[in-house]
Amino acid sequence: MTMTEQAVHELWHEAHRFPVGPARFAAYDAALRHADAAGMRREAFAWRLSAMNEFHHHGDPARLFLAFSHCLQVCDTDAEATDGHGDRALLWRFKWVVWSLPQFPEIPLDRTRAVLDDMEARYRRGGHSLHAVYQHRWLVAHHTGDPAADHWYDKLVTAPRDGLSDCAACVPSGQVRHLVSHGRDEEAIELGRPFSRGGCTEQPHWMLSELLLPYLRTGRHADAVDAHRFGYPRMRANRHHLDNIAAHLRFCGLSGNETRGLELIERHRGWLDAPSSPYTAMEFAAAAGQVLRRLTEAGHGDLPVAAVPGGPAASTVAQVGAEVTALAREIAARFDARNGNSHVSSRVEGHLTADPLTDRLSMSVATRPRERMTSAVAALMDVVGEADARGDTDTAATALLDAAYEQRRANRAQDALDSAEEALGRLSRAGRHEDVQRCRLLLWELHRDAHRWPEALEALDAALAAPALPADAPSRITLLLAAAKGDPDRDRAAARVQAAADGFASAGDPGAAFDALLAVTRIVDEAVVERARKLAAAAPVGDDDWRPRRARLALADARRLHLAGHFADAAAQARDGARLVPSGDPLRERLARVETLALLRAGRAEAAEPLARAAFEQDEQWETALLYAAVLHALGRDFAELAEDWSVDEDDFDELEGETLWR
Repeated sequence: MTMTEQAVHELWHEAHRFPVGPARFAAYDAALRHADAAGMRREAFAWRLSAMNEFHHHGDPARLFLAFSHCLQVCDTDAEATDGHGDRALLWRFKWVVWSLPQFPEIPLDRTRAVLDDMEARYRRGGHSLHAVYQHRWLVAHHTGDPAADHWYDKLVTAPRDGLSDCAACVPSGQVRHLVSHGRDEEAIELGRPFSRGGCTEQPHWMLSELLLPYLRTGRHADAVDAHRFGYPRMRANRHHLDNIAAHLRFCGLSGNETRGLELIERHRGWLDAPSSPYTAMEFAAAAGQVLRRLTEAGHGDLPVAAVPGGPAASTVAQVGAEVTALAREIAARFDARNGNSHVSSRVEGHLTADPLTDRLSMSVATRPRERMTSAVAALMDVVGEADARGDTDTAATALLDAAYEQRRANRAQDALDSAEEALGRLSRAGRHEDVQRCRLLLWELHRDAHRWPEALEALDAALAAPALPADAPSRITLLLAAAKGDPDRDRAAARVQAAADGFASAGDPGAAFDALLAVTRIVDEAVVERARKLAAAAPVGDDDWRPRRARLALADARRLHLAGHFADAAAQARDGARLVPSGDPLRERLARVETLALLRAGRAEAAEPLARAAFEQDEQWETALLYAAVLHALGRDFAELAEDWSVDEDDFDELEGETLWR
């Protein structure tokens, strides 16, 4: 059954309520299928163009290829669908496709070269520099061991840049890789160092990954350690960067930091089950194989390797080492078969069999310059150093955690994060379970305050999975609700509020259980709303405490109905909820705004107009001005005064579906 255009638009907006990743991408697929079926050519083209950015930067090249192929065909055959805005965007996205294609050994090189030829032809027709084309011809040649890589590198560095060139930091990252592969480390460092502190969404972590090896080989050990400390945290949550994470893992193995390497392996080996490409899996597996081989040869083959939730089971260093080594060699052989040479296998064998380039480098935060520390932190770091010197692991680990707390009190959040991350590993190895919990909760707070939600939730979930929390920690229910408010994954957030409600229900407090279920307004999970509805139905009808609760339930139900496209029902639900709270109550005002939007989406702009006008007159702000303008626009009335006074226009109307209206 073909959906209406309005319903398809709602489906597309609904997809954006999922966090970037598999759930959102599956929702994109559904919206795009319905858009194609409904003949929404312009929307389908524009949406695919937009989605390609996320497919590329969040590790789903297979979807990138499909969307790109579709858009390229539309651009060549249906100019009306592109509105004249597709050419330049597709020329930019050619680079993402060519970057990804060589990473799949099942894709023949002839096909990749054909895409490159098409890219060059289109750049020439548009009068653009071939700088980006030469960069990607070098990339393919470098990846496959083609001697032509040197030729294309020379063409790259002499071609003029233009608006289709990669950013000023990303191009040098590739150049550094080329120079390092030729042993030209000094040139690589000179070229790359100016771009090692920022640039774009890929930087500085990509450049820092490329500089790790030349820093090590030239004896710039402090620079190498800093590159690891600064670069790795900025990519650890995104599987798109698995090959760069492999460079950091390789650094651990080449600097004698196999224990640190094991931490990275435990954190990321689950990604091998669904890597962004075979190439990234091979790179990580080869780096992991070297680290685990070194540990096994040192007599630590029986060390446990932690299980991955929903992924690989617990194992040992020796067993995982054998598995990843076999995987790296198997993928390398597939690349060699496609490339017609042994370039990839030779490189992988070099990684697997490499020995450290130096004696063990200390990566402890305790070795940092004391002038950057407060006196209290410096004293604790001295304790860490002295304890390490005499082998007192317990004292060192505890002092490091205390230092992290001191750094947080001194508003040195990044230093506190570094100390707490290191302390967590030390405390875990020392078996200090209660301190491990304290450290995880500190990491939860530090990452949360920095809005690094994947890392924050990783730390908190590990703490909540343990049998008990520290005596001075917030309650489990409090932590569950705090996590639900920040978790971008609505399904996980819904599970958290359900668990919090379970806690209150067990304590015999149905009102608190209800409040927990509706504590996060963006959660409109049907099971959550139904459970809240049952609690409300069981409560005394005349209980004043339950009137605002029932109004909040009406708001949640209205949102659920609205997102499902049942706009008339959503409006009625919001109207009924508003009757439960007195005039002037902020909740009543929110319900009125929701009713207004639902009426507008239901095609009843005339009924929405007095509500929109009243909402704006009562609370003049950008959101109410936008809502009023959208209603006037739907009625064909002039909203120029609103547009001028509040800087709203038609392009802003999509914002009405966002979180602001519902809070």
